[in-house]
Amino acid sequence: MAASTSGKSKSTSASALGTALAVMRTASDFASNASTALKVAQGIGSTIRTTRELQQLSLSDLAKRAGVSKSVVSRIEAGLTSPTAVMLAKLAEGMTVSLSSLLRGDMGPPVHIQQVAEQPIFKDPKTGLVRRTLSPVSPDALVEIVHNSLPPRKTTGHFPAHTLGTQEHVVVLAGKIEVTAGKRSFTLDTGDAAQFPADIEHAVRNAGSKRAEWLLVIHSPPRGAKR
Repeated sequence: MAASTSGKSKSTSASALGTALAVMRTASDFASNASTALKVAQGIGSTIRTTRELQQLSLSDLAKRAGVSKSVVSRIEAGLTSPTAVMLAKLAEGMTVSLSSLLRGDMGPPVHIQQVAEQPIFKDPKTGLVRRTLSPVSPDALVEIVHNSLPPRKTTGHFPAHTLGTQEHVVVLAGKIEVTAGKRSFTLDTGDAAQFPADIEHAVRNAGSKRAEWLLVIHSPPRGAKR
């Protein structure tokens, strides 16, 4: 009888130990999952905050656009709460970006690479302008880099005004060009550089006797930026 009681005691102890270990594993898994969820939430919140600030939007601006409360946006950006897919979609729409862009989290903004063979080249049959796009084309890019070349005495024609706040930077690589921006015109020789507003009508003319080449950097304001 004593042996039987001893056996039951050992069995009970083993069972209790097994239960305790299972509880510990469950707690450990829960802690691990909670830690992972927290990191994900913080990464997404950081991406949302960075995107909002790049667009120069306040918390109130984004909350109004997304149709949610300011406190909710603040908690999401701080990583204090995990947003639902619907909530993320609302925030993405409010900043006119894709939902996927907000899920990059700690990976940060994507890196766009464009090999030389992939650079688009446009040749204007009327003016002889050759336009090579050097920078990768992406929906979230604020800067575009272009290499232009134009035959002697030819003009690009007048480009319409770009989005309000757009700036263009020009560096002459070869020859001489005349830039017209609105009512103002100026001439640049090889090596010269200039910056001018491109939210007005503008044009470039080859003012020399040789083919002119220039590097053009177009800087656009963030979408949704305050005016």
